[in-house]
Amino acid sequence: MRWLIDSDVLIEGERAYPGFVPWLAAQAEVATADIIRAEFLIGVHAVPDAQKRQRGELFYRHRISGLASLPCELSDYETGARLAGEARRSSRGNPGLVDGLLAAIALRHGAKVATKNLKDCKAMNCPCENPLEPARHPAS
Repeated sequence: MRWLIDSDVLIEGERAYPGFVPWLAAQAEVATADIIRAEFLIGVHAVPDAQKRQRGELFYRHRISGLASLPCELSDYETGARLAGEARRSSRGNPGLVDGLLAAIALRHGAKVATKNLKDCKAMNCPCENPLEPARHPAS
C-alpha cells in the first residue's frame, strides 16, 4: 500500500479542490481506513445545510466508498495511543486518537499518509506528505 488517505484530504476532494481527482486517479496504490471513513461521515452528517450534506453524501458514495479501506487491528489501538501520547509528551504535536490509529495502520502496512496534518503525523514518526500542495505534481 503506497498511500493511506486522511480525512482532511478527502474533505478537500469533497470541496472540489482541483488537484484531488487528478492526484487520486494517478495513484496505483491508495486506500483509506475504516476509522477515516467514519470520521468523514460524522462531518457530513453534522452539516446543518441539507444541500452541503447531500453533496458530502454523494462524494462519499462516488469517491470514497470505492476505495480500499483498512480496518484497525487490536494492536493498532495500543500502538496508536503510544505514538500519540509520546508525541504529546514531547510537545512535538497534539495528535488525537484517530491520528494515532491512522499512523499505526500506515506503519503496519508500510504506507505513507496523505494528509494536511503533517505536524502531528511527523510527530508520531509516520511517513506522510500533503499531496495537495500546489508545488506537487499530481502524478507523484
